[in-house]
Amino acid sequence: MNLSKKQNIKVWWVIPSSGILIGLNAPGFGTEWVGFISLIPLVWLLEKTFLNPNLSQKKKLFLSLLFCWLSAGIGSSIGAYWITHSAHVFGHLPWFGAVSVTFIGYGLEVGLLLWIALAGPLVILRHGLQWGMPLRILWFVVVDSNAPRLIDWNFGGLTLNGFPWVEQAADLVGSSGLSLFMISTNLLIAAWFAPEHNKSNIPMLKSLSICTGMLFLAAAGYGMIKQDSLRKFSNTEKSSQQIWIGSVQPNFSLQDLASNPDLAHSERRQNLDSLFKDSEALLRSYPQESGLPKLIVWPESVYPDPFFKKDLSRKRVLQWAEKHQTSILLASIDWEMGKTGPRFFGISVMVGPNGKIIGRYNKIFLIPFGETLPFSEWFPEIAEWLRKEIRNMSEFEKGTEYTVFQLNPELQVSASICFDIFSTEIVRNMTRNGAGFVANLSNLAWFGKTTATHSMEAFVRWRAIENRVPILFASNNGSSVLIGPNGQPLSPYLGLFKTGLMGETVSIGSHYSFYREHSEIVRITFILLMLVSGWFAIRQRRKQKDDSG
Repeated sequence: MNLSKKQNIKVWWVIPSSGILIGLNAPGFGTEWVGFISLIPLVWLLEKTFLNPNLSQKKKLFLSLLFCWLSAGIGSSIGAYWITHSAHVFGHLPWFGAVSVTFIGYGLEVGLLLWIALAGPLVILRHGLQWGMPLRILWFVVVDSNAPRLIDWNFGGLTLNGFPWVEQAADLVGSSGLSLFMISTNLLIAAWFAPEHNKSNIPMLKSLSICTGMLFLAAAGYGMIKQDSLRKFSNTEKSSQQIWIGSVQPNFSLQDLASNPDLAHSERRQNLDSLFKDSEALLRSYPQESGLPKLIVWPESVYPDPFFKKDLSRKRVLQWAEKHQTSILLASIDWEMGKTGPRFFGISVMVGPNGKIIGRYNKIFLIPFGETLPFSEWFPEIAEWLRKEIRNMSEFEKGTEYTVFQLNPELQVSASICFDIFSTEIVRNMTRNGAGFVANLSNLAWFGKTTATHSMEAFVRWRAIENRVPILFASNNGSSVLIGPNGQPLSPYLGLFKTGLMGETVSIGSHYSFYREHSEIVRITFILLMLVSGWFAIRQRRKQKDDSG
């Protein structure tokens, strides 16, 4: 590698250190806070690489990419091991192949993001520039907010997940904007512990450290005030803006699709009669004296038939809804014939209490390698091979409408499906179209007893805060929960891989969110701040050249 022997040795402990910390930054371990230090070893290694006079620019770029990829591969294998589980149990890949999918494939995506976000500025910055640090911080935030990825996530949402006051600022800058705190802490700590390279930067480091601390305290103060105001507003809601919502968690099995049925964690079979029985048991908890409208939610993959293609089962649902004067929200599949064959859709359907269909929504965010093959049009040969090798893979058409179901003039509901919740734009546009409540209909049985449900819940919380709207996470296998506009649970959690019922009275309506209404302004502001920092860095560099010349 043309690195010194001492640095060569350090590479092999630095990479696992950052990789493990990046993995523990994911939801489910209770260690999200390590995001504040997770990138320090990798930052140190990248800086050493770009400062090495024995390396050409090409080798610096290659090594920095390799270091980012290896760190991200380790982190992905830990934090996203639910991908490994799904590929092994339902994709029928051997463990080695399943681990490789996560380490090499998903790790490459995360590694490319880290490489662009961390190494990008080092390519053009001369070491010792005071304005280099704010430029690196803002560059990372811009990249983390805008970089395309197969599964939409960001370091801000991962790290600040355990800070209930600070995370409230997501209704100002989005969860991605909170990456500012995560990357500032990493870069500033790394800089303070490398004073031999940063003596001229001490004034800037002091200013940035104080500024970061003050912004963090300001965000926490804003969060306290915001949570209190939301609580007071909720207590004054009118009953006409409320609805009773019940969610069924049937825990139907996917054993028939698993390579090893013992890893499916459930033996209950998919059945419409069972759904009706569960729903009738749920209705017994409905407060009759309230007179509130009723909505029962069936999660993804629990309705046994294609809703619009099987007349008998559809009629039974419509009759049941009318008999019990209850709206029903369910997920299903549908298809229509095109010139090249059937075009499939993942859909959610709303049935009204009068037994009439109110409308349907076509799923927009399709699961990579589960419901769609990324870049299949660019690489048709590879796509065809993957279709043969990966079992239980479907290819759906992407929806285009952010549908809102109107139960009455004051009750408007949207129903995202599973990985839709990863997208910032889907729930945002649903609420901008008038939805005062959003349900997320999921089935995470594919991922077994892993941290997948924790990841989904984390993103449900971020969408709720960003858009200040209540969201129901309704999962076939758990852990279903109702989240309020402040990101806090409004109901008990239903157990993972357990049957359960949940019924709650919910205040319908979204509260004002600057980010929901003006997220484009937030993104542009970060870009402008980055460009201003870059301009000052260029001026400083030119001045240094003039002084040395």
